[in-house]
Amino acid sequence: MIKVVCLTGTTILFFQENAGNIAHRLEFIATMMRYLQCNVFMLSYRGYGDSEGYPSQHGLIKDAQAALDHLLQRTDIETTKVVVFGRSLGGAVATALVKNNPGKVAALILENTFTSILDMAGVMFPLLKWFIGGHGSNGLGIMNFLVRSPWNTLNIIGNVSAPVLFLSGSQDEMIPPAHMKRLYDAASLNTRTLFIEFADGMHMDTWLRGGERYWHSIRLFLEQHVGSSSD
Repeated sequence: MIKVVCLTGTTILFFQENAGNIAHRLEFIATMMRYLQCNVFMLSYRGYGDSEGYPSQHGLIKDAQAALDHLLQRTDIETTKVVVFGRSLGGAVATALVKNNPGKVAALILENTFTSILDMAGVMFPLLKWFIGGHGSNGLGIMNFLVRSPWNTLNIIGNVSAPVLFLSGSQDEMIPPAHMKRLYDAASLNTRTLFIEFADGMHMDTWLRGGERYWHSIRLFLEQHVGSSSD
């Protein structure tokens, strides 16, 4: 067993994947709190769970901003130690939020995140790659205007100044692991980045298959960039 280190005052703002709702992440969050001894804040995007409204890129970015603003106004946490963590779609939300709030977030963690919805269209529907595409597409992208929420994370990751940890499941069956590599490469100007692969990790279970190495990697990254004290 690894020794659990108390990350004094660390609060993780977690953004979930596209599928399901925050109730489906409770086992993951409980494990995170046990290993990292941190606070965790989650929100249900508009149109998810019991939240009203309809999800869109603009709307989800507003939801994320409201969550961060709420945390930064609290007096019961250390607001200089807020870490944003996003998985899959949540990674796109998290990147946009951190990019829009320079200096307000201590670190960013991305897990199994896509480069853009435009690139994912060609993955999910191969014939579309000739008509819709972003970076790395062999197509012309002549129908890109049809995609209302493009989530071009690859375009903005290079503008994130906070430290970034990339957690990639090499067996991701939904988002090609190459997307995470491309995001990492695009963030190369930021010298405080770290890329870690988990050989057996799939899209939703990288944290389970990664086991203690998964949590140990996050813990060491946060110790370096956020600070810690022995429990």
